[in-house]
Amino acid sequence: MSGEKIPINRTMVGVISLVCFLMAGYLYNFVTEEQFAQQEIATGAFMRVGLLMFAFWLALPGKNRQAAWANVPPWFFAVLVLVIVGIAMRPKVAIPLILVFAILGFFLRPRSKKRSPRR
Repeated sequence: MSGEKIPINRTMVGVISLVCFLMAGYLYNFVTEEQFAQQEIATGAFMRVGLLMFAFWLALPGKNRQAAWANVPPWFFAVLVLVIVGIAMRPKVAIPLILVFAILGFFLRPRSKKRSPRR
């Protein structure tokens, strides 16, 4: 069992996400609190599962492309967790921090190599 690959159908994950979004929209718009006592809880649950499945659908490999995480270095995940924790602890710092990283990213990005003319 440990060496087996479990096939994941990307289309099915997308359909599950779409169904969850549709159910959340239906419960939010057409079902009242009197008809269904836990309408808000069910709406929130369907919305969260729909968002999670949508993110999972985006990350899965397709027929013409690799998985979203195939070319991401491992240190990126550690930095991402630290940034999320930092923003959660101090949300007012998020906008200046994003601006600083955007400016750094603009200047530190890889440049295309220009070829010198042959003589």
